[in-house]
Amino acid sequence: MSVTLVAVLAIGVGVYGLVYGVFAVRSGEEERLADGIFHFALGLGALIAGGGAFRLRPWAWAAFMTWAVIGLTHQILRHFFLGDPDYADMAINTFAVLALSPLEVQIAFGLRHTENVQLARPTRNPLDRH
Repeated sequence: MSVTLVAVLAIGVGVYGLVYGVFAVRSGEEERLADGIFHFALGLGALIAGGGAFRLRPWAWAAFMTWAVIGLTHQILRHFFLGDPDYADMAINTFAVLALSPLEVQIAFGLRHTENVQLARPTRNPLDRH
């Protein structure tokens, strides 16, 4: 379930980035041109990562995590230097990092091995002496 959520999130974020980028470029404002191109490129990367996430490719996890970190860094820099952060974009990037971080998601993408990992809860508490 978590892996499907990550893939759907990647597709949604990709579409958001593409649409935002197109509107920013088409606005004709010179100061929004670089921001629009940046969002368009990140959106395209997120769409590619979303396609790979549906196929559980390890590179898709790495690409989407990299995309989220770059997006968060971009918004933090906008906050400090421009005073104009996009809080929706920041929230989506934060959610992406949190969705990609659980051990189960990393195992599904083949980034971690299942040896010595207990994925299910124990049926009884080992400390109980009943």
